Amino acid sequence: MALLITTAALPAAPTSAASAAATYKIWHWNMAGHHSHLGSTTNGIIQAIAGSISYRNPDFVSINEICRNQYGAVIDALQGMGWPQNLTNFARYEPMTAAGDPGYCAGHGIGIAIFSRFALGGTLRQTLRYDGSGKQRKLLCAPVAAQPRIRFCTTHLTTVAAYKFAQLGQVHSVLESYRSRGDIPIIAGDFNVQPDSPLLNTWYDPSVNNDANHGNIGRYHELDDREAMCPGWGEQTTESNKLGACGQSGKVDLLFVPAERLTSYSADAHPIGHVCGRNRDKPCSDHRIVDATASVTTGA
Repeated sequence: MALLITTAALPAAPTSAASAAATYKIWHWNMAGHHSHLGSTTNGIIQAIAGSISYRNPDFVSINEICRNQYGAVIDALQGMGWPQNLTNFARYEPMTAAGDPGYCAGHGIGIAIFSRFALGGTLRQTLRYDGSGKQRKLLCAPVAAQPRIRFCTTHLTTVAAYKFAQLGQVHSVLESYRSRGDIPIIAGDFNVQPDSPLLNTWYDPSVNNDANHGNIGRYHELDDREAMCPGWGEQTTESNKLGACGQSGKVDLLFVPAERLTSYSADAHPIGHVCGRNRDKPCSDHRIVDATASVTTGA
């Protein structure tokens, strides 16, 4: 269900803590930088990322499973099209494997990254409980320098069931530390947990309570939890199975914002493009791109 996005409607960056409200657009993708591309930057994947960002014109970008060399290529692409306001302070990367590991990205290593239209402040790099998989899961956050209450984060959590509770708890604890002191965390990532999982009951606000997602006692909205086709759960972000709610495939790519700060919000997941590979005829990922809009109150 595509959204029509126009650059004319985009807000300016807030410039003071006294601002009463602000609207942000967020773009997230698990690009499968190794799994689908083996670290390539020349098979169409960078053009696919740049093209979607150019069209959707977000303020914040989160990318999971991005190889270190692909991160550099995305920086070059964004700088080349004039996307950031600050060319030297708009991106952060956190590795999940060591550089030189031949098992990922032809030795470049793989990780998570955030990009911001606005200059960023100091970076939080949180190591999460190790799951024995060979990847060290992380949480990566940075504030907007001119509006430090806004903190943009990304994470890519484990697929190992025994460690999901611990990693979710660590991420939730960081977000709650921000929220409880008046900051506004915005997080996007591949949680490898679906919205109706009891593991997310401490995340979702109690107002999210229906057949597809209930038992919630948290303080956050997932920005797609008002999706009409599946209220409370949202729209699938994968296309590989039928394990989701309302007859859909799985939804593991989630975007959360504190409910008490939201005045309006929406999100949309877009079918996977087939513009990658040697002949530009391969799916670019096993995940969909998700873009969202969140209007938040920023005053004390």
